[in-house]
Amino acid sequence: MSDKDLLAIGSSHDVDIAVAKYRSSGWNVSRYSQTEFSEMARAHSLFVQHVKQEGVLVRDDQGFLQETLGAYRPSRDYTSKLAAAIDPIRSALEIEQSYWGKLFQADILYVSIRNACILHKATVAEPEFDFESLVVWMCGTIGLTQSDRNSLLRLRALKHAYRARLTNMDVSIIAEIASTARKLADYWTCFCGSSGSKFDLSNCYFEVRALEGQLIRAVGPVFMDELERGHELGELWATICSTDPYKPRPPHLQRWSKSVSDFLSNRQSH
Repeated sequence: MSDKDLLAIGSSHDVDIAVAKYRSSGWNVSRYSQTEFSEMARAHSLFVQHVKQEGVLVRDDQGFLQETLGAYRPSRDYTSKLAAAIDPIRSALEIEQSYWGKLFQADILYVSIRNACILHKATVAEPEFDFESLVVWMCGTIGLTQSDRNSLLRLRALKHAYRARLTNMDVSIIAEIASTARKLADYWTCFCGSSGSKFDLSNCYFEVRALEGQLIRAVGPVFMDELERGHELGELWATICSTDPYKPRPPHLQRWSKSVSDFLSNRQSH
């Protein structure tokens, strides 16, 4: 279940070939143009800090990464972003009814809780990105129980099960996880105070995943994986299946929302 992550920057044909090769071998590949990555660095994105702190440079022919990472410095305060990161957690607290719905819920909680933990740790201490270390630190910081900690640590396996379409996971712990997630959200709300909580959806990640949730509840992920080429929802589903939450989404949210609504209406009428 270990993650194999690769960052590719550039838009050349050689990069296309390398990305396809690694993806076919089971790697999670995040790909950016130089402009996109530079903009993230200027915005003090903690993804760039993650790359700088834990990445291993494999190839950097033009020295772009070395120069960008060398000049990058994280912000000293991510409180406003942490305030914005609470909403996705709260939106995923209502217990789903189906097996796939529960795994989808776990996936959203994993991504949103990890993101909030990263922002919190980077604000009050040194940046940290390992999920288990973040959970242990967070539970110790606010006095959560060992049972709370253990339930949160189950999220990574459940997220993996959802994305790998595993059909034999025990999802009975979701209610306990959601209860612990609520405690975290309540703590962060108090911690952030008046920093504001308007959620920044500039890359549409969680809005796109909300559409995913509608489809999961209606037909399940396996049905969506097997859509015929050229299906009206094909572009949306391909975007959903991108594993990179930092990558900007194409600005098609309104069209995608209508396509999902039409698709679900059609299924209900037949």
